[in-house]
Amino acid sequence: MTRPPVRACALAALAFGALLAVALASARGVEAQTPSTPSPAPTAAPPRIPTDAEALAVEHQLLCPLCVNERLDICTLAICNDMKQIVRARLAQGASTEEIIAYFEERYGPHIRAEVPRRGFNLVLFGWVGGALAFTAAAAAVVLTSMRRATLSRARGFSGAPSEDPALDTLIETAEREEFGAPSNGRAGDGGGR
Repeated sequence: MTRPPVRACALAALAFGALLAVALASARGVEAQTPSTPSPAPTAAPPRIPTDAEALAVEHQLLCPLCVNERLDICTLAICNDMKQIVRARLAQGASTEEIIAYFEERYGPHIRAEVPRRGFNLVLFGWVGGALAFTAAAAAVVLTSMRRATLSRARGFSGAPSEDPALDTLIETAEREEFGAPSNGRAGDGGGR
């Protein structure tokens, strides 16, 4: 009685093997019948080598994170050398200048930019500087104009117009006669050159 189950298992295994052989043969036949287009082998593009001018253009727009207002292209600290290598690597990967600057700005903050962006609070700062320059120019113009008027009035001499006080006019006239030895310039009381 033990024989029928072994026999049934052997037949089942044989049937399964035959079915598997037929399936594999039909799959290979389908592959042979369909024209296959050769898929291009994945070729990696040769890495782009950035020029020194490209790298310097990016480095010129960044500041050293440790030094005060020292551009990346000038600084010789180790961190700056590492940043320069990152710039060149990202340029080789095809990143744009703005993407590289945004990467460093995200990493170190907005103070990493060499040029202050003209937006937000920075506009107020630019306004204060412009307003201070305009105020200084206006004050200088007023001072120079008043100095010129004072110089011109001294060059012309006293205008000779009588003052409101006749006694003062007489004193001025007497002082001018004693000092210059000549009559005054047509003042009241000198006779007008008769």
